[in-house]
Amino acid sequence: MAVLNERLDLRVDGVDLSVAAVRRTGDGDPVVFLHGFGSTKEDYADLDVHPAFAGQPFLAYDATGCGESGCADLSKISIPFLVRTAQAVLAREGIGRFHLVGHSMGGLTALLLAHQEPDRVLSFVDIEGNVAPEDCFLSRQIITYPSDDLESFLADFTERVRSSPQFAAALYAASVRQKVRPGAVRGIFESMVDDIVELSLVSRDGGHEPLVEEFLRHAAGSRAAQVGGEFVPPVEGDPPLEDRLSCHGQREPEEGP
Repeated sequence: MAVLNERLDLRVDGVDLSVAAVRRTGDGDPVVFLHGFGSTKEDYADLDVHPAFAGQPFLAYDATGCGESGCADLSKISIPFLVRTAQAVLAREGIGRFHLVGHSMGGLTALLLAHQEPDRVLSFVDIEGNVAPEDCFLSRQIITYPSDDLESFLADFTERVRSSPQFAAALYAASVRQKVRPGAVRGIFESMVDDIVELSLVSRDGGHEPLVEEFLRHAAGSRAAQVGGEFVPPVEGDPPLEDRLSCHGQREPEEGP
């Protein structure tokens, strides 16, 4: 089947969305991909030419505030909002049961989606997903480098990533400002940190809480798997995230170096 590039007009929480998607239809249950921060649906478009996935139906789309997807109110975007957007996309595409793959930001979104739709998720692959405080090495910068100017924050964030002495850091930095709208960054980043703490993904003492336990149970039954480690490391000079989480509710500003 041919790959279709689609534009889905949706309304989520009273906000008008225009979601850009790439999809291949066909027999069988599709693989649904949720991309990470600074990525887009094009990360998965090569499935169309990969021999191992010949004929496999799949769906990937740009998260609201990212890539070619439009959002009438960027300030409404958060991880729970992205979960509800995923549910709206699945409903519009008429997808019942599916295999789920989430990367980074999309990994956290996918974990919450799988928790809410357990009977529909046939398998779950979490690629570098944000499921523990140490995973927030990018999103925590909204706290450790606070700024009221979102354009400036994204520009400075990009330069911090670019100067990171790790493979692919400069490549990631080269396109992130073209793939993410500044107005979406605060809601995404703050929500990524908040959800890990406040939605009980991990406890204060480092023990596992319900969603992580559920993920681990699925992994033991070969329904789920976690892949990969950090893509871009913490910026030198950042304090440990746990120090920030201990007073996260107060949102105390902290100056970067």
